[in-house]
Amino acid sequence: MNYPRPVFGLLLCTFICSRLLGQSIGAPLAVRALIQRADPQANVVYCGAVSTGKVDYYLFYLERKELAGVVLVQQRTGAAPVIADADTSLFPFQDDSVQKPLQDAIERLLRRWNLAPQGTSGSRPEISAVGREIDRVIYPIAGFRLGSNSTREILRLLRTGPTRAVAPGTAPPGSIIVSPTKFSSSGPIYLGHAGIVGWNGSIYSADARYAGARTKNFSLTTWLRRFSGTNGSYAFVLHTPSNRQVEGFQ
Repeated sequence: MNYPRPVFGLLLCTFICSRLLGQSIGAPLAVRALIQRADPQANVVYCGAVSTGKVDYYLFYLERKELAGVVLVQQRTGAAPVIADADTSLFPFQDDSVQKPLQDAIERLLRRWNLAPQGTSGSRPEISAVGREIDRVIYPIAGFRLGSNSTREILRLLRTGPTRAVAPGTAPPGSIIVSPTKFSSSGPIYLGHAGIVGWNGSIYSADARYAGARTKNFSLTTWLRRFSGTNGSYAFVLHTPSNRQVEGFQ
């Protein structure tokens, strides 16, 4: 699976809903300026636009070091563009105002760019493999599956699932640590992440630099330094049989 690489810059190939005129449109300067201000360190790829009449939506792929995410910008006629949503995956959408026809159009955009790591659960295309890589470890042991690559959804599932919250700075091996994506309508965007704590304070998580493969790319110290001041960090221990342990994280 190959993600779009930053060397291609802003790619201006677009997709329009089939019920609308089939003309291509590029992202307006105000929209591109908003994204660049919102995360100036990210490599950005423009993935296309969807129009619903009085509202246009523009989809962007962001990649910054280990992190990858997707941003949806909304622009109403005569108004300044705003960030409507951003995360490591937009599915499920957090905003109930995003109706199913628009969700379907965004899904087609993601599939057009092949932004769907192989082996994801369900039929939704995913921009990041953070949840998938955690599930590959925890499901055979605990029988619990996140089933999502959205950092905000992962946090919700961990808060309501068979887990116990622990202090991130002293989380034991096998803990799941998550820092949910944060953003405001005018920026900034802080992409989130999730991973599994290993022995000696190492963290294993999906890495956008290696097509979403799980790697040992953080320590607890570097994780907390990078995320705690912006996204917030949360850690959880799964309720697993006492004679089982998380393998491969020593």
